[in-house]
Amino acid sequence: MMMKRLGIVPMLITVALITFSTKAQSDLEVFNKVDNTENFTTADLVQMDRNLSNFSVLLRLSGLEASLGQAEGHTLLVPTNEALNKMSIDKFAELTNPKNKAKLMQFIKYHFIAKKVTKWDMKEHDIIDEAGTQKEIRLSNTGDVVYVGGAQIISPAIQASNGLMYIVNNTVTPSEDIVLD
Repeated sequence: MMMKRLGIVPMLITVALITFSTKAQSDLEVFNKVDNTENFTTADLVQMDRNLSNFSVLLRLSGLEASLGQAEGHTLLVPTNEALNKMSIDKFAELTNPKNKAKLMQFIKYHFIAKKVTKWDMKEHDIIDEAGTQKEIRLSNTGDVVYVGGAQIISPAIQASNGLMYIVNNTVTPSEDIVLD
């Protein structure tokens, strides 16, 4: 009986997240109620904005939230709720299944760079392997538009007390082909 309940938990989390994040984000405003983002860690900021609540839940479930709060000088690429809603329900359920915690941790690590990187530091056709993923994450920078692993950066750099944060319109995927608009 307990095993059946554990299988239901990921599905309930998935349904709840999709239900609570249906607002369109074409005019995304993050941290509009935060006076100074530099007073908070990147982990704190992810928790503070409802447009990022799905990633916040994944971060918490991965067990990496505390580590991220203590990590100094990093860059975090945070997909919006809308971006995570593009993921299939099966994929999301797989990531949130407690049996697949290692997969979820790897997914979170794809969104983490172990040093501060500005959009201008991201060069055309660069490759990142900062999180020990042993997989290439391709970058593309046309000056105004920057893609990281297939996700477009859609916000200016958000300065936190322990690093930089960017909001992206998709999940960061290793070896993703770059498609420019």
